[in-house]
Amino acid sequence: MPSSVDDPKVTVIIPVYNSAATLARAARSVLLQTLRELELLIVDDGSTDESFAVASAIAATEPCVRVFQMPGNAGKPTAMNHAISLARGRWIAVLDADDRYLPERLATLIEAGEASGADLVADNQRHVDPATGALVHFAFNQPGDGRAVDLADFIAHSGIRGTFDFGILKPVVRADFIARTGLAYHPEARLAEDFYYLLEFFAAGGTGWLVHEPLYEWTMPFSRSARQWTETGAGQWRYDYTTALAVNRHFCDVYKNRPELLALLQRRERDYFMMMHYLNAQRALAQGNAVRALALVASHPSTWTLLVQRVIGRATRALRRAAVEPSGTA
Repeated sequence: MPSSVDDPKVTVIIPVYNSAATLARAARSVLLQTLRELELLIVDDGSTDESFAVASAIAATEPCVRVFQMPGNAGKPTAMNHAISLARGRWIAVLDADDRYLPERLATLIEAGEASGADLVADNQRHVDPATGALVHFAFNQPGDGRAVDLADFIAHSGIRGTFDFGILKPVVRADFIARTGLAYHPEARLAEDFYYLLEFFAAGGTGWLVHEPLYEWTMPFSRSARQWTETGAGQWRYDYTTALAVNRHFCDVYKNRPELLALLQRRERDYFMMMHYLNAQRALAQGNAVRALALVASHPSTWTLLVQRVIGRATRALRRAAVEPSGTA
């Protein structure tokens, strides 16, 4: 295990809210890294479960681990900003409490960052089903070891309806870049907080490098096998598109004189509105008001694609179940 160091090469931050069941696994994936010069900061964001006790138990036996407790649940961005202000590493990494690193992740990413001179390094991801732990797919498939990523590349690959949104990359960022530019998570952005953090990074002139090897294991918030959300993925924040729109409009105002960023944010605003209308139609249908559900869908054509995808998905699952179920006897 890593020992306490005064000048760690990297600080890993795990923000925690009611993740007692997965926190130890996430922390262990950091402590088993092949890169040893690290510190781990665990920030409990007002959990009501045993998360703080789990974090404290880890810190009691691991000198490189420090634990902090927020006075209440302020959200991941505020917890991250607090931890970043306390970090001592030359690089700052994030790990969500229900995810994990592969053992060579930090060594690989920081080596790539030092070799390329980039201010930020991220990697491919393994997307796994939370119910079974099985690999569902990789985030993307690209030849070669890696490539540079700039603002134009980030814009081209940031869309919530794309195959992979660069806005959910889990970056490792140079601490001196953060200090020099004042880069921070937006405190109100509980939905898509990583996207806005990366947006500000590239808007500030940051240079990135993307490692094509999948070294971050992302636990999907919705289990395809169990057909249900995880405990950490089912919060009301996931459906709070009113707040998401307010945050997005804040950034529209900030970047109103940068057409390429404004166009990206306006596209995201349209996607948020689409999701709002789609969820409203779902709620109406769940309440037995099929007429209102149909009216909502009919009046907002942007939702039609999502509706078709859902119908196809249900039909496909039904056909698969029928194929594996034994046929009846005459």
